[in-house]
Amino acid sequence: MSMQAPAPLVIDASGVGLHTIAKTSRLDARRVLAFAAGVLERSEAYWDDTREGGLIVHPGIAFSLQLQSQSRILSTPVPAAQMSADAWVGAVHAETDLQIYAPFEVDQVITTQGRLIARKQTRAGVFNVERYRMVESSGRLLAEMDYNLMFRGATLVGGDVALEPMPTRRRPPEPLRPRKIREVIIPREALHHYTACADIYAPIHTERRVAAKAGFNDIILHGSATKSIALSAVVQTFFGGDARRVRRLYGQLRAVVPAETSIIVEAVATENDADGKLSVFFRVLNHEGAEAISNGLVAGWTPGAQPADDVSGKRLQA
Repeated sequence: MSMQAPAPLVIDASGVGLHTIAKTSRLDARRVLAFAAGVLERSEAYWDDTREGGLIVHPGIAFSLQLQSQSRILSTPVPAAQMSADAWVGAVHAETDLQIYAPFEVDQVITTQGRLIARKQTRAGVFNVERYRMVESSGRLLAEMDYNLMFRGATLVGGDVALEPMPTRRRPPEPLRPRKIREVIIPREALHHYTACADIYAPIHTERRVAAKAGFNDIILHGSATKSIALSAVVQTFFGGDARRVRRLYGQLRAVVPAETSIIVEAVATENDADGKLSVFFRVLNHEGAEAISNGLVAGWTPGAQPADDVSGKRLQA
């Protein structure tokens, strides 16, 4: 089901280059365990803090770090005095691209800051690119995330602006052979659990009144939760259940996932590199068979390879 058409917006390109206020967080055991609960994770690797080597931190926790550091300085398309709720009905979370240079670990202190790095006019509206960098207290860059919004029907003034290059978008090798690797039931309470456990709040995911105003029959699952659940399935199937091997997660958000339905995670293709890198192309189908996530990619080190950390600060081309 599609959303109601937003009021026409005029967006100024001059906002490109602005930063959010940096947010520092500690990945203590409570937070790590809560996030695993929020994404319905059942593997002992995310639950048993007595296991040898300790807890594995779910890479999806980057969504929590990113969204908590987001501020309207990035995403507000018009001056705050002119902002209305109707403008945000047209703001669609289009895609995210997470690149991980070293695994997240329990008790790391991480500072996250975002910057609006690009705006461009498309036929659908104005495409908005926010880049977040996650740095641990030693100064090492752990991860970067591009969080991309589409303001549907909007017009950009000032021309297209891009301050940094975009990472390469990879296509799966042919032929595609989709195969189901996991089906997950999404009960109503799961949406509230994720909201609380990830500390990511948007009322369209918890309050039917707000969801109805946006044109939906019911509350819908967070896109970041859908991606994290899919990541869990791919990690368990292809990376020996070890999320520390993951170096990239990409996906485009398409159809919604209403409460009290289910999703199916499908692998559509795989590709192995000579250096031990594995790329898994995936998609997520909602209860109607529509793609909730399309063009998904998880890249990382295979169980037989020795994971390597990129500490140079350069973006990986996974």
